[in-house]
Amino acid sequence: MVVALMGITVVSAQNVMDVAKEANAALEGKNYAKAAELLEKVIADGSLEEDDAILEQVSSAKKNLPIAYFYTGRLAAAAATKATEAKVKDAKYAEAIAALDKAVATAKKYKQNAALNNAGKMLGMVYQSQGGTYFNGGDFAKAGEIFAKGYAADKTNTNLAMMLAESYFKSDKFNEGVKVCSEVAALPSPKYDAAIAQAKKTMAQYTNNKIATLQQANDFDGIIAMAESIADKALAQRVLVQAYFLKKDYAKVIEIGEAAAEAQTDDEGKSAVYFNLGSAYNAKENKAKALECLKKVTAEPYATPAKAAVAELSK
Repeated sequence: MVVALMGITVVSAQNVMDVAKEANAALEGKNYAKAAELLEKVIADGSLEEDDAILEQVSSAKKNLPIAYFYTGRLAAAAATKATEAKVKDAKYAEAIAALDKAVATAKKYKQNAALNNAGKMLGMVYQSQGGTYFNGGDFAKAGEIFAKGYAADKTNTNLAMMLAESYFKSDKFNEGVKVCSEVAALPSPKYDAAIAQAKKTMAQYTNNKIATLQQANDFDGIIAMAESIADKALAQRVLVQAYFLKKDYAKVIEIGEAAAEAQTDDEGKSAVYFNLGSAYNAKENKAKALECLKKVTAEPYATPAKAAVAELSK
């Protein structure tokens, strides 16, 4: 009986080594889907063995498994971009995403950090490519759903992030769009300076559009409510000052203006606040404070009217 059990163990061990050899051959031959299947088997069958040679193959399999899934996904993604039929394209994207999800999961499970990072970035790019089809076709709601998954996989893909923000804005999801822009704007400088500038520009553009719509409806309280929902402190304070000015609540503008100007992170933001603050002081007939604030306006489109107001007040 003992002899028979020992015989089974030897056969099992030899089988693991054979499967490992076949898995490595599949990797070398770039048959990544087959390699992944075999590597899963090496890990499952060999993890309880005590033989050092088998455990070494198990360790190698844990390292290579996320890589095999990564390349399986990348190949499927490449096929998706080349496909011309919508059904084939979507099927290939689904195949790519499934493989890359496994790459992420196995990389996490086996603590393969480099593989995890690569898989996350590739997953983001696949969702970006897939969502781009809907974005270019004007289906911004569907594009946003897809981009959101990619953004969750890779928060550093700023091109994807801005496409997601645009999709939200164009789908009348203002707060969601601002949130994404705010997260991009908070990325570290100088590495992401170009993306930060784009995020701030996009956020300001759609904020101004939203304000204009509410202003046309004389919904100044709506602008105030909108401002209070904005996560970006500088933008929120800037919009609040503008809202109270449009509402002709000049006392409130004066109350919050200096703190709002201090919260701004660029000349345009400071100029916007100081222009409204100076105009509020002028409305309250405090010429000295109006001049003081208006002289701090340096950026367009506020600098030219501020200069004109200073000239008028200085007569």
